[in-house]
This record gives sequence, C-alpha cells and structure tokens, in this order.
Amino acid sequence: MIEPVEIIPWWAWLLIWTGLVLALAVMLALFAWWLFRKFLTLTDDLTDLAERSALLEVDDPVLVKPEIAVLAEVRDIRDREAARRAHRAELRRQRHERRMARARRITGPAAAQREWPADWVS
Repeated sequence: MIEPVEIIPWWAWLLIWTGLVLALAVMLALFAWWLFRKFLTLTDDLTDLAERSALLEVDDPVLVKPEIAVLAEVRDIRDREAARRAHRAELRRQRHERRMARARRITGPAAAQREWPADWVS
C-alpha cells in the first residue's frame, strides 16, 4: 500500500517564502551597491575627462568638412594624391639628406678625434 504523503504545514511555507524574499532583497541590495559604485567611478572619470578636454578647447574652432571622394572630381582627387605623394617624397629626401650629413660627419678623418655622445656608443 501507498502511504499517505504528509503535507507541509502552512508555517513551513511561510518560512520558506520569507527566506526566499530575504535572499532576493539581499541580492538586489548587493547589485544596487555594485551599480552605485560603478556610477561613482563613471562620474569621477567624466570629471577627469572634462578637465582634460578643457585643455583642448579652442577659441575659434574651424570645422573642416571632409570631402567625399565619390562625389569629387577625378582631377581634384588626383591633384590631392599627387600633392600628398610629393610631400612624402620631400620628407623622405630631407631624412635622407640628414642621414647622409651625419654619415659624412662621423666617417670623416676628424671622426677619430671627436668625442661622441654616450647614447651613440653601445
């Protein structure tokens, strides 16, 4: 025969649900505290950002509207690219000249008598 199952008394249900509600309240309080701490950190970071960005403010900002290459004339795009390449070539040539001048300076006959900076000698 099957024995009858005892039903949980009403006060046991009350204790179970009270425990569950208290656990939920504690969990929600911990999440609220966690979010509050994150919010405080965020406000500190925003304050720091505002202070740093104040250094970057300009009296008369000039906004440059970028050109969309698809809508520009082909000639303008080619001219702009040629100017960019010419600028890069000029920078490359100047760097080459500086290096060659340094090479001539340190390989000349007076190089043996010259005292060099400490960071040049390893």
